[in-house]
Amino acid sequence: MPTGNHPLDHPKGPPPAYSLDTPMHGRPTLLVFSRGASAESARRRLLPGRFRHLEDEAHCELLEAALDAGRDAGCALAVSSPRPFADRPAIEHLPQTGADFGTRLESAVALAFAREPEVLLVAAADVPGLTSRHIEQAVARLREDPDRVVLGPSPDGGLYLIAMARPIPGLADAARWCRRATRRELERSLRLAGREVVRLAPLADLDRPADLAGWLKRDATQGPARLARLAGVLLRALAALRPEAAPYLGRALAGVVSLCFGRAPPATLLYSR
Repeated sequence: MPTGNHPLDHPKGPPPAYSLDTPMHGRPTLLVFSRGASAESARRRLLPGRFRHLEDEAHCELLEAALDAGRDAGCALAVSSPRPFADRPAIEHLPQTGADFGTRLESAVALAFAREPEVLLVAAADVPGLTSRHIEQAVARLREDPDRVVLGPSPDGGLYLIAMARPIPGLADAARWCRRATRRELERSLRLAGREVVRLAPLADLDRPADLAGWLKRDATQGPARLARLAGVLLRALAALRPEAAPYLGRALAGVVSLCFGRAPPATLLYSR
């Protein structure tokens, strides 16, 4: 796991110049949304304050894992964030502008389509289960019918992926974003506009401490190597928590910690929420 700061938090040099002569032109493109590790950690606390540095590293690794999935699927890569990447010329930066999520999303999608990608996939930066297989499935479904919209649903009613071959007019107002009803409202708007909706398999994002605990319990030994390493570091840190930090761990992870480290966690971890 990297030991430095998140590359979105401390950019170097001016933002890259834009033109239609871009790696996105004519290619499937994965656009990952991120506010940067520090801003994501401040917005929704997943770990106790003493582990702020680990939470920042976790957001960094999750972003990199999403980009790895797009790279493995043969996509051009872009990130929409308040600040550009540092020294990452192969990853195009699209700024986030607007007062709310829907406006920022619509603006970034418009900038991406100006670069004429074959297919545009917009993904969240906090979904450890996202793989190249999900991206390839979305691209294949859009190649079958470019008028479709492919959605990756989250169990909380939101979305981890929106994929399209053609823009979605009025995207900012097509749903109340970041709500439990977001996916349902977006699907209704798309169908009213005559766009077929195709769903991928659901994947959980990491919005709450319980989400992090669930991922560590279910998938700590699965997935890409970078996320397996991240899970190991987090489990080692969580094994030192006192009982009053129970909300951050949820149900006991004794079996997972034992599998990763060859020993069970302290007895103080053997509790339920």
